[in-house]
Amino acid sequence: MQDSPFPAIVDNGPSYGPTRSASVGIPWKLLWGASPQRGPKGANDEVLRKLREWLKLMGCSFTVRIRGGPLEGLRWIATSGTSFIKGSYESFKTEAYQRCVEAGDVVYDVGGHVGYYAVVASVLAGERGRVFTFEPRPLNIAYIKKHISVNGLTNIEVIEAAISDCSGSARFESRTGTGTGRLSVGGDLEVTRVVLDDLIDGSRYPAPDFVKIDIEGGEVGALRGMERSISSYRPKLLVATHGDEEHRFVLGFLE
Repeated sequence: MQDSPFPAIVDNGPSYGPTRSASVGIPWKLLWGASPQRGPKGANDEVLRKLREWLKLMGCSFTVRIRGGPLEGLRWIATSGTSFIKGSYESFKTEAYQRCVEAGDVVYDVGGHVGYYAVVASVLAGERGRVFTFEPRPLNIAYIKKHISVNGLTNIEVIEAAISDCSGSARFESRTGTGTGRLSVGGDLEVTRVVLDDLIDGSRYPAPDFVKIDIEGGEVGALRGMERSISSYRPKLLVATHGDEEHRFVLGFLE
C-alpha cells in the first residue's frame, strides 16, 4: 500500500503498557499488542460460562456512576468491570482517543466490546460527530445499547456485525471473556461479516476521520477490507495487534 511519510506512534506490548516503538508512514497509526487468545474449555466450564453470561445479561439494569477518566459522571453497567467504573480502563488507548478524536469527527469503532470506546468517541466528537461501532456478540451488543440509552447518547449507531475482508456469514468464538471473542471456523455463533470498503459510501456511512480496530487477531482482514478507504480518506488509525507476526504484517501494510 502506497502512502507519503508521516509521523506515527507504534506500540506492541501487553494489554496495559507499551514495550517498544517504531515508525510507519500514515499519521497517528497506533498499534497495540494484547494478551493471548483463549479458546473453548470443558463441559463443566461451559455450563458455568453460560450461567455467568446469563447473570451478566440480567445485571444490565444495574448501573453506577463512573468515578474518573473522560467518562466521569456517566452511568455504566456495574457488572461490566471495575476498571470502567474507576475510569482507568486501558489508559494508553484512551489517551490516544483524547489526542486524535476531535469535535465533529466521524469515528469507526471496529470491535465494540461493551461500548467504552464508542462512548468515549461520542463524548469527544460531540453532537456534530458520528460514531459507528461494530460488534457481533449478542451479550456485548446488549451492553453497548444499554450504555447508549442510559446516557442519552444520540450520535452512536450500532452495527451488529463483524468486520473482515469478505462479506457473508461466519463462525464466531464467544466461549471466551467478553473482550476476547473472535472470528473462528470452530466458533459457537453464526454472525454476519461486513467489509468496510463496501459499507463506506460517503453519505449513509461517511468517510472516517478516526478508525479503531481491535478484534482479537482479525485486524489483518479488517485492514485488507478497508484499503481503498484508507487510501482515499487517510483516517487516523488505532490498530491493536495480537502477536508478533500480525504486528509485522500491519506495519508493512500501512507503510
